[in-house]
Amino acid sequence: MILDRLDVAPAELELRTGWSIKPEGACRAHACVPLDAPFDVRQLAQRLGMALVHDEKHALWALGPESGGHALTSAELPEIVLPDRHGRDFALGSLRGRKVITVTWASWCGCRSDLSGWRKLREELYPQGLEVVSVALDTGGDEAAGPWIDKAKSTHPALVDEAHVFDELFGVVNVPSGMWVNEDGVIVRPPEPAFPWMPRQPSDELVAKLPALTAEQLREAQKIRIEPERYVAALRDWVAKGDRSRYALAPDAVVERSQARDLEHSRAAACFEMAQHLHRTGHQADAVPWFREVHRLAPENWTYKRQAWSLADPLQGPTDTYESDWLTEVRAIGAENYYPPLDL
Repeated sequence: MILDRLDVAPAELELRTGWSIKPEGACRAHACVPLDAPFDVRQLAQRLGMALVHDEKHALWALGPESGGHALTSAELPEIVLPDRHGRDFALGSLRGRKVITVTWASWCGCRSDLSGWRKLREELYPQGLEVVSVALDTGGDEAAGPWIDKAKSTHPALVDEAHVFDELFGVVNVPSGMWVNEDGVIVRPPEPAFPWMPRQPSDELVAKLPALTAEQLREAQKIRIEPERYVAALRDWVAKGDRSRYALAPDAVVERSQARDLEHSRAAACFEMAQHLHRTGHQADAVPWFREVHRLAPENWTYKRQAWSLADPLQGPTDTYESDWLTEVRAIGAENYYPPLDL
């Protein structure tokens, strides 16, 4: 949450964080945290373990999510509204009564080519009660994500998350990630690697014609382990059986499987939001130190890293801006470890 003052309006705070300011303190659901009057966001940050970072040059603060547990504190889907491809607000809560899979992707990820696969899977499973919602994690907004949505001829709700709200709310650390939500708005599987199909492998002749860096990246990407057959089979089982499916997790298991979040991860989220805000408002050079700090605090978060790399170089290759790049880091960890194995 970006702030230009510390005595933030309670309505704005509730809209973004879910915490409402009441006489008894800051409250969300059945929990209340006492606060002293007058209210100052620094109190909330201290009581809830929310990182608060300050950019003195631009007189801005960024408030990170609460820490000390997991990205998800409840399996209840929070209120979230994002614009679609045409800039119209879309509320995920409007899909109550249907099963939903949200699929996060990005224009800077090869998974942009999977959008047509999700469209085809939606054509199969929509009559059985499933809606697909794709969410583009793109600081470049509609300008970056829109052409890929159009190319795929997406018929499902195709949303654009230029502030990476999904990262913060649900603990997305890589794309593509799928999250399942039942008819009552309860998450039954937190974000995990999600592919609708096995991508077609380019021929050696085609790879040989590509620029050297692109060819090397493609060869490394072909070593990445994905399991679309198992994932889609599990999805179909859940669509058919609902809560009786062995792939539908209990609320406690959903929370436990979501990403752990300590104070450093909260600070990383706050720094990432500050970096994005500065970049979008024309202060690209000032955003870079914040992106660098994000990489230091959360080196396992590929979404944070790849977004920053892509803003410096669309190919995410070596630059003077950052100390590493996609190919170097994938080789360092081993392509087979790029995604965690599916826990189905």
